[in-house]
Amino acid sequence: MPASTTRKLALHSLGDRGFTLIELIVVTAILGVLALLAFPAYDQIKNKAREVTCMTEIRDLERIISAYVIDKGAINPGNWVQLGIATPVDPWGHAYEYKVPFRKDVTFINGDYDLYSNGADGVSAQDIDDANSLDDLVRSGDGGFVGLVSNMLF
Repeated sequence: MPASTTRKLALHSLGDRGFTLIELIVVTAILGVLALLAFPAYDQIKNKAREVTCMTEIRDLERIISAYVIDKGAINPGNWVQLGIATPVDPWGHAYEYKVPFRKDVTFINGDYDLYSNGADGVSAQDIDDANSLDDLVRSGDGGFVGLVSNMLF
């Protein structure tokens, strides 16, 4: 056999190498399983990032309210308009709740004002230990705590 024919056969057999259908199916299945494991973890990380962003925004709003009180030498503003800002929105797209304790028939968490987000579900309840309130992010203890209601309850 001439050398050129042997060389052509060797090159031809190297070119025919590839993955079999079984190998491709196995690799696709492994990638699918990894994706199924990764998506829930990604959602948890994304939700945790939103919670941290929300807590930071609550602290920022707290500073704006404190600056207003110091600047005006007055009590807490009654609404966002008095602060000169548009109604702020939390990372889930819901308006932050701001309530000043003018009424004696409503129980407030704080002595000065309540500031909170209704959380991921956008729903809250009058009672803080209600199941609808557990994902709310609140400012409590007159600013001593900002976080999830579920982390605050004892």
